Amino acid sequence: MSLDFAFAHAVNLAEAGTTVKDKRIGYLFCSELMPPNHELQLMLVNTLRKDLESAAVPRICLALDSLIQFSTEDVIPAIQARLADLVSHSSPHIRRRALFVFHKLSKHDGNILKMVMGKIPARLKDSDPLVASAGLTVCVDLAQTSIYTLEYYHTLLSKLLTSSWSDDVKSTTSLLLNKLLKALHTFSLSQDNLRTILQILRMSSQGRLSGNGVLYQCFLSLLNTSTEKLLLAQTSFGVTFVSAIRSLLTSNKPNDVYIFLSCLECLDPQLWAGTKVGTPAVLEEWEVEKVMTLLNLDDQYIRRKTLRILQRIDPGLVEGYYSRKLESISLTVSQDIDGLSARLLEIIGVMSGEDGETYAQHAQSMLLVVQQEADLEQRPILQDTVEVILTKIQNARIDFRSGCIGVFFSRLVETGVPIVSTMMVVLAALVAEFLNVCAISPVKLMEAFAERVSLYPASIQDVILLCIMRIAAECDEIPLKVIENVRSLHGRSGRYIRRRCDQFLKFLTHKGAFKDVLTAARSSSLPDFLAALDIHEAVTRTIETRSQSRHSSTSQERSMPRSNKLRYDAYEAPKLPHRRRRLSSGGISHVSDDNNSGFLGQDRDSPDRLARIVTPGDLAIAAGERDLEALSIGSPLPTVPSLDEDDSATRVDLIALDSPFMSEPAPSTSTASNTAETEFESIWDSLQNFNARGWCEMSVTDVVQRLRSMQQNVRVILDIQEPFRGETKVIISRTSDLNITDNNAVLRLKTNDDESCLWQLRCRDESLRFGVKELLSET
Repeated sequence: MSLDFAFAHAVNLAEAGTTVKDKRIGYLFCSELMPPNHELQLMLVNTLRKDLESAAVPRICLALDSLIQFSTEDVIPAIQARLADLVSHSSPHIRRRALFVFHKLSKHDGNILKMVMGKIPARLKDSDPLVASAGLTVCVDLAQTSIYTLEYYHTLLSKLLTSSWSDDVKSTTSLLLNKLLKALHTFSLSQDNLRTILQILRMSSQGRLSGNGVLYQCFLSLLNTSTEKLLLAQTSFGVTFVSAIRSLLTSNKPNDVYIFLSCLECLDPQLWAGTKVGTPAVLEEWEVEKVMTLLNLDDQYIRRKTLRILQRIDPGLVEGYYSRKLESISLTVSQDIDGLSARLLEIIGVMSGEDGETYAQHAQSMLLVVQQEADLEQRPILQDTVEVILTKIQNARIDFRSGCIGVFFSRLVETGVPIVSTMMVVLAALVAEFLNVCAISPVKLMEAFAERVSLYPASIQDVILLCIMRIAAECDEIPLKVIENVRSLHGRSGRYIRRRCDQFLKFLTHKGAFKDVLTAARSSSLPDFLAALDIHEAVTRTIETRSQSRHSSTSQERSMPRSNKLRYDAYEAPKLPHRRRRLSSGGISHVSDDNNSGFLGQDRDSPDRLARIVTPGDLAIAAGERDLEALSIGSPLPTVPSLDEDDSATRVDLIALDSPFMSEPAPSTSTASNTAETEFESIWDSLQNFNARGWCEMSVTDVVQRLRSMQQNVRVILDIQEPFRGETKVIISRTSDLNITDNNAVLRLKTNDDESCLWQLRCRDESLRFGVKELLSET
């Protein structure tokens, strides 16, 4: 719904509102909903300018807040002069907001900052820490736009750090320190800066600084400062950087331990680990042992940080830890092998660093050791391991990914090299996603997969076959060896793998089918390729079904005789002493036959050949099952007039099989039809809480035939009759009493274009409902 009609009222409310609350509603509505290029923006700019020039502090603050939330480049000429004056206003609330408006407007035009560049040093020394914090934000903008040089910018920050620090740190000062230390990250700190930072760390170690935010920012600010400067500062001031965080190591809170490791990771090990001659170790022996125990925690983030710190101290520490872990696998068979493998991959990731080839080699060797106890085809898939490897490669840099993929794929094409099931899944996923950047030809990869597919269980075979089809999309010709391997696998596999093999072999006959599937996939990953493959196959099957249906209909029409009139001589009325026809209350005819003779009323072995002449009754029986179904619904059908009005034997309805086979008079068609319609609708409404629906590949006629085979009372209502005109209705009952809805099932069938049907079922009886659904699911 368009809200243009309300913008004028909102602008008027912001302009003429008698209270600040009313004006705030108008400003808020415009800032949230009015487009930046709206024609009423000019009126809103005038309103903002008037409020900025007001003497009332609340109105000025409201206008500044609106500019912070919603501002455009067009507003700058109208307010920049007044805005520069407000930076020096007597109210700290206005000064702080005015600085933030300059920060906001600088995104549209950086030159506007030149108007306040001379006022920022005073604002950095503002008595209100919040104003100083806002001034620091603008100061950073001035440095980023090169209005301030880096030297002048660093000087301002150093002065602010010295002036803002005191032994009595308040929460507002702590906020300013956080921001200030973050701004210092890009600089190499001076000795005065380091002295102040060491004082902050000392206060933190004494518990006089709440929270760990300032503590962590202090260590982050040291990243661009040389180790020699930091060693000199520690020696000059007699305080080590690590001493401020030692207490966090023994904390019971995981967050404190994580902060300890994060701070330690910012420092060169020479400053605290004793790796440099003349620099003693800061941590005691028990503290080093405590750090080593962190490798066994369940928190993966703490484990990874610990590993990275140990790697920086001495890579041999991590390699030794990895070797001990790998050797202990045979002694820990009862443990979670998947979880242990994932932890080993964490160590491999730290050991290899940014070297993808080393990572791939270690991962392959590790998996061979982890799954060495089982046969190749019986080794389970380690799902966590697969996820860790794929995530690592996908998130890595291009050079790491290229090296890793090169080692993996080279091992795949080597003959006689064992590849465990977990690694085979990883290879299939990588080939599907990074085939275009692989140096090995797709044909070689396809042949390598086809040669190995028979060595693995069905779950792995399914993945390999999907990967082969993915590679086939990049190949102009499929090698004969690959096709033979797939056919051989088809002959000795179960139903599911045979279906996958049939997919591959069938698509080979349609040139470009695999490319069409790949184009339709959302991405090049194996799951998306599988989804696109299933959709393509379903669409193809539907098209073929419709084509066959149309071809069958055309053939039937061509085979039918042009004349639809029956020409015959009058025969005597059929004598059927053993055939009885009864009509149920719903109008469905039930015909029972106690005679197994070939023709109605005739003896199979009768010597009289004339007795075997087809009678009108026999023609009616032979008219087809579809006509009998039409009779069972009680629909009015045309009758053939008798050829001899005086002969009662010739007064036979050849289609409806009237009186000669009736033991009792049939109810009128309209009465039976109305009764069935009423009964169906009443039963349908009473079972509205027991719904089921679905799709059936059979036609409505076939469904009705199968329903009749359920040995239940079946009653059919044509689609041309109410209720639910256009749908065939069926009543299925265990008893002849339709008032007992617990024993009834009602079914609605709607024909599709491809001769299948949609069905909707209502039934309270669970066994009956299950039986009907089972029948509808058969093809």
